[in-house]
Amino acid sequence: MRSSRLTPDAASFHSALRAARSPGDVSVVLDIMSGAGVDPTVPLVVTAVHKLASAGEFEDARRLIDKMPEFGCVANVVVYTAVLDGMRAFGDVDAVVGLLKEMEDGGLGAWCVPNVVSYTCLVKCLCEKGRVAEALSVLDRMIARGVMPNRVFLRTLIDGFCADRRVGLVAKAYDVVERVVGDGTLSSEQCYNVLLVGLCGAGMSGEAEGLAHRMMKKEVQLSPLAASAMVRELCRRKRWLDACHLLGMMEKNGVLCDSDVFAGLLLGLCEDGHVLEASALGRKVIERGIHMEASWADCLVQLLKQHGNEELASYVLGLRTRE
Repeated sequence: MRSSRLTPDAASFHSALRAARSPGDVSVVLDIMSGAGVDPTVPLVVTAVHKLASAGEFEDARRLIDKMPEFGCVANVVVYTAVLDGMRAFGDVDAVVGLLKEMEDGGLGAWCVPNVVSYTCLVKCLCEKGRVAEALSVLDRMIARGVMPNRVFLRTLIDGFCADRRVGLVAKAYDVVERVVGDGTLSSEQCYNVLLVGLCGAGMSGEAEGLAHRMMKKEVQLSPLAASAMVRELCRRKRWLDACHLLGMMEKNGVLCDSDVFAGLLLGLCEDGHVLEASALGRKVIERGIHMEASWADCLVQLLKQHGNEELASYVLGLRTRE
């Protein structure tokens, strides 16, 4: 039987590019496209230049961009930001700084001036290289050009400060939050939740706990993400009763944590012998029908039975997720 001839389209080649593991693979896909008479689309070029730049092939990425008019498409800020992020992934901060300056100067075209995503790439690159003070200056630089920070930019900058763990830089993180809130760019709720998640991610539980209490006192609503991060950090430090107390306070403020937080805390309370607290939390888990991983549920059931709480153990079995 003769099979019908199928010609790959741009979407097929895009999938092949996403799977490419080396600059050579990218070149092969582009060559096959050319032979098939299929012109790259802008999304396809974005993927290709990011792959090339991530491997350090900056010149090849730029040459591909220069050929875009031949394909019937025009380079824009998304294309050049993909190159920026590839350069960041490769670890060449000077290349990132240089290309961003080109974009700012306008020589690459009116559609290629940097946006907040472009500046976020620079901040992330500087923070990854430990140049956090320089990353802070990016905020002034972008605002001066009329580009306002968004939550992702703020989180990238805050995470860089918190990961460094120097006291002075953590204070800077608070300053940045106050400034962004004061400018009205982002709400206090958005900013402080970003800061809380950053502090938890850096293992700064004391600082994070203090911030969480101040937020609740000032009626700044914690997000489920931030609340879950805070309780997880306390659990990681085996501060089970503190985690239980904080969880209760958050619930009173209408904040619900992720289901795994309840399961992890319940397991920790049982392991540490806090039977009353575990029973109270267990009833909440049952009332809400919060399911938990099979391995956690099995371990929890065993601990509950050891403490003589057969009834609660049987209910937990009903919340066990199937593997």
